[in-house]
Amino acid sequence: MKITRISAQNYLGIRAADIALDRPVQLFAGRNFAGKSSLQEAVRHALTGETVRVSLKKEYASLLTEGAESGFVEVVADGGAFAVALPSGKGVASSESALPYLLDAQRFASLSPDERRAFLFGLMGLSSSGDAVKKRLADKGFDDARVALVMPLLRAGFDAACKEAQNRARDAKAAWKTVTGGETWGKDKAAGWRPAALPEGAAKAPGLLENARAKLAEADGALATAQQALGAARSAAQAREEQEQQRVQLEERAGRIERIRAKLAKDEAELADWQAKVTDAKAAAGGVKKVRAVLEDAVLRGLAEVAVEFLGIAEASTGIVVSDSGEILEWDQALLNRARAHVAEYRAQSATAPAEDAQAAAKLAEYEKARDLMQSAVANGRRDLAAAEAAEAALQALDAAAAGDAPNFDELREDVQQKIEARDAWRADVEKYKALTELAARQEKVVADAGRHHADVLAWLEIADALSPDGIPGDMLAEALGPINNRLDTTSMRAQWMQVYIGDDMSVCAAYHGPDNRPRSYALLSESEKWRADAMIAEAVSYLSGLRLLVLDRFDVLDLAGRADALEWLDALTEADEIDTALVFGTLKALPGGLPDSMQAHWIDGGVVGQMREAA
Repeated sequence: MKITRISAQNYLGIRAADIALDRPVQLFAGRNFAGKSSLQEAVRHALTGETVRVSLKKEYASLLTEGAESGFVEVVADGGAFAVALPSGKGVASSESALPYLLDAQRFASLSPDERRAFLFGLMGLSSSGDAVKKRLADKGFDDARVALVMPLLRAGFDAACKEAQNRARDAKAAWKTVTGGETWGKDKAAGWRPAALPEGAAKAPGLLENARAKLAEADGALATAQQALGAARSAAQAREEQEQQRVQLEERAGRIERIRAKLAKDEAELADWQAKVTDAKAAAGGVKKVRAVLEDAVLRGLAEVAVEFLGIAEASTGIVVSDSGEILEWDQALLNRARAHVAEYRAQSATAPAEDAQAAAKLAEYEKARDLMQSAVANGRRDLAAAEAAEAALQALDAAAAGDAPNFDELREDVQQKIEARDAWRADVEKYKALTELAARQEKVVADAGRHHADVLAWLEIADALSPDGIPGDMLAEALGPINNRLDTTSMRAQWMQVYIGDDMSVCAAYHGPDNRPRSYALLSESEKWRADAMIAEAVSYLSGLRLLVLDRFDVLDLAGRADALEWLDALTEADEIDTALVFGTLKALPGGLPDSMQAHWIDGGVVGQMREAA
């Protein structure tokens, strides 16, 4: 940041200042209470918006020079104009985070270790945020799922996240111990761990199991066939027994065939006689009954059903529909013609027929009853003959079936038993090889689980190491400390001052070059040593931030030789083009003489900045 002009009015002890900065190094000197610190604080207020002597805007009026009602400070730089107005406090300030450490060289030493670490991380563009650490863990190749489990703990710091990873490693070790049956985890031991050797033949068990299952399926099929054969033989034997029980009944029925045939022939002959008697009785009865008897006789003789159309008769035989007047309503025409022919024939006979035979008419009902009884007897005889003939045929079928050889049940049972034993043997082999196969599978699962838990242990331990102080925090610390310590080393060699460095614990230490170079902490340094340490740290921040601005107050703490060394160091920085503006403030009796061309001196007296002749 190259400052080209500083203007201030009525700011604390500065009543009026309007300075054009033509050279990189600007020295502001004066006696006590001249306004040097006021000018330094005014520049700081304009650039950063920070005040030194008050903390609240309502107190800004107290920053005005006594008796003044308003004031201002303006700093013009290559980055723009920065200003603040009093008493309102309105203005424009820079947002550069490193700027306060350049305007107040003692600021870094006043920080706590955590604040120093945070500042250096920000200065070097480092971040300990969750996303930044997550990216570093990912860059190291850690599993995303595991990283996600420790990320919430990072809010409490690296130590909490590291302990979480260690706890998960411990849990993985416990899981490994459980899987391995109580073994204690060890890195080398777990890497090649395997359980006790399997029984002999376990390696071939899967193939043997497959073969045994195929053989068992064959044995099951053969046993089913043998059992079906035995079942069929038993069914056949039972059927044979049932048939033998039926044989007696069949033989008895079949033995009556001739008797039934003889009786049936006799009954049929007797039925014909009775039918003839019925016909004759009807004929003897004469008149209409004679006609009806003739017609019914024709039906019995199988001619066909016929109807009678006769005056005064409203009757019909089966299948004939006749009206009350004797008109035929429904009938087959051919049969009707035949019936009419019979009627005509018997009409002629009835004209000459003798008077109705009363005795024949009386016997007609008796003959019809006897005829009907014989009809039933004939029907029963025919039924019995059919049953006897069926029994004879069934008996012949039994004889044909019995002609075959009876099954040998002993052989069939022996065959079934042998096949059961064969099946049971293959079933036992299946169970044996299945157990061996499952044992091998369980062992492989144990080995796989143990390997997974072992890998889990190693992964969590690696993450814990990465989150430990020597891991990512150490890497980040080295990235933050390396550049600033390298710059401090360069500065100490260039200025021939003591070597200042920042330790891993963020402590500021210094050691002189030479045999007695035992480091001392910042708190043990003298006032002038602290000034040099602060100046070098501020310059390192200026260099690393790229702001190229340095403000050094209390320059007068150094002796004459020390002041000369400091000015020579600043001149070297400008010659190396490593600084744009350096503002140096000190209580002096007069401006130093013989300043190099890179420097410009200003005398402050009574709150007014002006140039004076160099002191002799």
